[in-house]
Amino acid sequence: MNVGGFLAALDAVAPARLAEDWDNVGLMVGRRDRTVSHVLMALDLRAEVLDEAAHTSADLVLVHHPPIFPAMSAVSASRTPGALVLRAAREGVAVVAAHTNLDSASGGLNDMMADALGMGERQPLVPGAADPRAGLGRIGAIAPVTLGALAARAVGMFCTRRANVGLVGDPDRPVSRIAVCTGSGRSLVQVAREAGADAYLTGDLTYHDADAADGMALVNLPHGAVEQHAMRAWAPRLAELLASAGVVVAFASEDTDPWRDAC
Repeated sequence: MNVGGFLAALDAVAPARLAEDWDNVGLMVGRRDRTVSHVLMALDLRAEVLDEAAHTSADLVLVHHPPIFPAMSAVSASRTPGALVLRAAREGVAVVAAHTNLDSASGGLNDMMADALGMGERQPLVPGAADPRAGLGRIGAIAPVTLGALAARAVGMFCTRRANVGLVGDPDRPVSRIAVCTGSGRSLVQVAREAGADAYLTGDLTYHDADAADGMALVNLPHGAVEQHAMRAWAPRLAELLASAGVVVAFASEDTDPWRDAC
């Protein structure tokens, strides 16, 4: 398989057309005709990830967060993103980003998050125009639980540390219909409330989002930790897809989330 073939296979499960207009997905670095036999998955492109790619002879790094985003005015070694792009090109490692297209895809990262929290039948918070099963976020039913127990379940599932974790609402409040969004989902707070969610779980929520929730409970989770968990859960699907072509898929051992506990 070459890089072009990998992109076609990826598009079958995370179509680029599902990406938001502001996003940048697809081939970031490399040539479409280069052979791919080993794919390394990671949340971000970091020096440690490229070190691991070199150590494991990975030909391609698939990242969630695009290293060229929203745009670069120059690619130079004076800034870290440019230096990483130059290094990947120099070492012959292709870099592909699957961001909001992988979030939105049916069976993608939002579904991985929903599965982890025990959500049954579900639908996107913002359905895609071409595929009603795809779109941003998910909303659906879970077995009844208190808000406090749900938050504890989410923390235990996703969080190796407690940075950027908190909740809004009475911990004893019963919850049976939840909305979720991987990464930064604060723009969908009102959408989740209007869809009838008892609680909304996402990352990067701010002080004023509690007012926007207008009575709906919120659980703020670490952006990177949730996406890292969801990507690991999704990785076997990609591995199965590429197995017939003899391509090996591995997940990077480096935790690229920059946030750590302050105490």
